[in-house]
Amino acid sequence: MPKIKIEKVISFSSEDPVHVANNILSSDPIKKWKCQTAGEKSANLVLQLEEAAVISNIDIGNENSAYIEVLVSRSGSTDDFKVFLVMSSFMSPLEARQSTNMNKVRMFSYNDLSAPERDEKWDRVKIVCTQPFNRHTQYGLSFINFHTSGKDEKTNTPHIGKFALRPESPNTISIGSLFARKKELQENKPLTDLDIPNVSRGRDEIFYAKDEEEPNQKIDAIIEQKQLEKQKLDEKKVEVKKTPKRNEEKLVKNEKKTPQASTSKDKAESSKRKLGNKLEGTPKKKLKKQLQRPFHQLFNDVVLVISGIQNPDRSNIRNMVIAMGGRYKADWDNTCTHLVCAFTNTPKFNQVKGKGKIVTKAWVTDCHAQRKRIPWRRYALDKNDKNKDESEEEILEEVDEVPEVPVQANDDNDDNRDNKSGSDTEDEIDRINTMQKLKGKNEEDAVQTKQNGKESTPPQSLSVFDQDTDEEDLSLRTGNDCPTLPDFFADLSFYIDDNLSTDEKKMLVKYITACNG
Repeated sequence: MPKIKIEKVISFSSEDPVHVANNILSSDPIKKWKCQTAGEKSANLVLQLEEAAVISNIDIGNENSAYIEVLVSRSGSTDDFKVFLVMSSFMSPLEARQSTNMNKVRMFSYNDLSAPERDEKWDRVKIVCTQPFNRHTQYGLSFINFHTSGKDEKTNTPHIGKFALRPESPNTISIGSLFARKKELQENKPLTDLDIPNVSRGRDEIFYAKDEEEPNQKIDAIIEQKQLEKQKLDEKKVEVKKTPKRNEEKLVKNEKKTPQASTSKDKAESSKRKLGNKLEGTPKKKLKKQLQRPFHQLFNDVVLVISGIQNPDRSNIRNMVIAMGGRYKADWDNTCTHLVCAFTNTPKFNQVKGKGKIVTKAWVTDCHAQRKRIPWRRYALDKNDKNKDESEEEILEEVDEVPEVPVQANDDNDDNRDNKSGSDTEDEIDRINTMQKLKGKNEEDAVQTKQNGKESTPPQSLSVFDQDTDEEDLSLRTGNDCPTLPDFFADLSFYIDDNLSTDEKKMLVKYITACNG
């Protein structure tokens, strides 16, 4: 059905500044006409058609209107508008209140229109919209289309609103017509009843074009190259299969004649390969020659201090260090390198921590027993030093060097004791004897003071158990080079007051005993 063109908008009751009345003339679905203010009683629009025609169908797109009515008239007459489409509902009261289903589309056919107006020609149309259920919204039309029953010279495509429908196929499909058509196509007979061209449409024609079937130089060259490569491979396989059997028989005979020689050669070659692979796989560090020194030079750069270890272990450790070329000192100074300590958190331990290497006595004994210098971190007393990587390598004893005689522990019957350096055990015995003598004299003095009316307590610092385990005879502090002290306090006895501190008492006892007091 051809569409009747709307020429212009003659008048309107009101329009929104954005959604104006002239939007009805546009084919854009976004554009629409709305009244100016919300809650108007009614909104009307008068349209002028291009020519007078019989209106057989009307398509109306709503825009929030509850009811829509269509009236018609002629431009030349003075008669009022006549009802062409009675007031029709586009929204229910509930939908109007909730503002849902606002753009409903209705298509009115010839039977829905009023008689006898539907059989007459009209060129002017009035649309009246109302919304009595919602006073808070603007309303109007989205679009309106008029159709006539006559033929359209310009186009034969029907429309539903603003959407064009596909024209109907001229070929009617009846029962069995598809099979009859297929047989006619196969027999290449001309079609008489159906106006279909005699062309077979296979799958190749649907998916491939004519250009793809034409020869291509690049693709043909690649295909030829692959075919040549395949032929060469096939020829090689055929040559391998056609090798003469005589050569195989000769090889078998030679293998039977000399089985032992071949096996021995194979073993030698395999052993060489294994050794070569091993040498190639080993890192360079393992191939380096380890350091070697004579036994009496293993501890050349070691200056050792001992703390918390009593005799005879103390003297044994000192003698072992000296035998391996090290030096011993009684107190720590800047020249010392190692501290052999029995316990943590001792005064010397705290003094040396962070400055030198603190180890256990097992480091010295193991190095002496194994006759090599072991990395000191394996015997570190501090946990922080033990968890770190080793910073030095093992130093082995030279094989050509004559082994040193192991140093024995100091006994009272040892004839090889060094007279110059003295023995720690003898020094301790002498020290205890002198202290007992001093204690006896102090007790006599205490009895005399009691008789004179004065009470005093015996000095606690003179007991054997209060002495420092790190104390050394002054003659042994610096080895054999230490000069002997004069006997300033010979045949003298001293009394130390209890008001002095323990450190001062210890220092005085050292000086008195050093000078033979």
